[in-house]
Amino acid sequence: MQRVFTVLGAWTAVALLFAIQTRFQGDTPRSWGWILGWQLAGWWTWAAFTPLVTAFSARAARLANPLRIVAVHIPAALAVAVLCAATEGGVKWALGIYRTTPLSLGAGVSYAVATYWTFNVLIYVMVVGLYHAVRAARLESQLMQARLDALTGQLQPHFLFNTLHTISAFVLEDPKQANRMITRLSELLRHSFSRERGPLVTLEEELQLLDHYVAIQEARFGDRLKVTFRVEAGTGAATVPTFLLQPLVENAIRHGAALQGDSVAVEIAAARVGDRLRLEVRDNGPGLVAGAARNSGVGIANTRARLAQLYGSGVGHTFELVNAPAGQGGAVATVEIPYVDHAYRHR
Repeated sequence: MQRVFTVLGAWTAVALLFAIQTRFQGDTPRSWGWILGWQLAGWWTWAAFTPLVTAFSARAARLANPLRIVAVHIPAALAVAVLCAATEGGVKWALGIYRTTPLSLGAGVSYAVATYWTFNVLIYVMVVGLYHAVRAARLESQLMQARLDALTGQLQPHFLFNTLHTISAFVLEDPKQANRMITRLSELLRHSFSRERGPLVTLEEELQLLDHYVAIQEARFGDRLKVTFRVEAGTGAATVPTFLLQPLVENAIRHGAALQGDSVAVEIAAARVGDRLRLEVRDNGPGLVAGAARNSGVGIANTRARLAQLYGSGVGHTFELVNAPAGQGGAVATVEIPYVDHAYRHR
């Protein structure tokens, strides 16, 4: 509802600006009532079409290829421009605004289409441009939040203290291992702070970042923790949201390894299923207790929000965090997104 009022308020403000201009630009100015009715009828029509344009833009954005996005927008722009103008003409006829020059319904619609369709194409382009600007800003905000979540997980006193304590223990016993852990920690922090990582990276790049985190955790927990990767050949070039896997793995380790004394296994899998990429993070810990605790963390919530922004709701993607099938134990986080090959996309 807030979005509806925002759109309506924005177009109302535009209508008022045009009404003021119309009121003072002619030698024989019309009444304020007629001017406001004329402008509001036109711009409120665009308020009704704006959700349709933004919804179409969201679907078109999933095509990824800029040329294909432009190609689908061209006929859409022409269709919306004509329909919006025809609707405006019908509304003005119904309100009797054409009374100074009486027109039939058909004539009023034809007049509006002939007069406004080219202008409406420009408005369509403006609406699409604003949608992408807002979308980019929102993605950037969510990406910064993802970086902050990752850094919070890495720099929280408990994690950092245990990592440094493990390094100090290896300094005398195994200097090479201590050096490797220091390198892993520095690489993990460097990648987390890097602004070169955009909203999307290749799966290979995401796994490289995850490898540093996993190596530190395996060194800390020793034989209690075993993390394995099952990555289908050829999927490394697929694009995925940056920082997608780390919060899922962190969630599995924290609620699996930290909550039981026995050794815990975490499995990370990636496979192509038709035109989709399926990612799974599975652990053999105690599973979801009462179904809520592991679904409501900041990292998980931010992951859900970024997936929805990048791929839309509904069939655009799926994200589930559920208990493993009976008899297997633990929990399984599953993400399915459209399979987009980074190498093919940039040819």
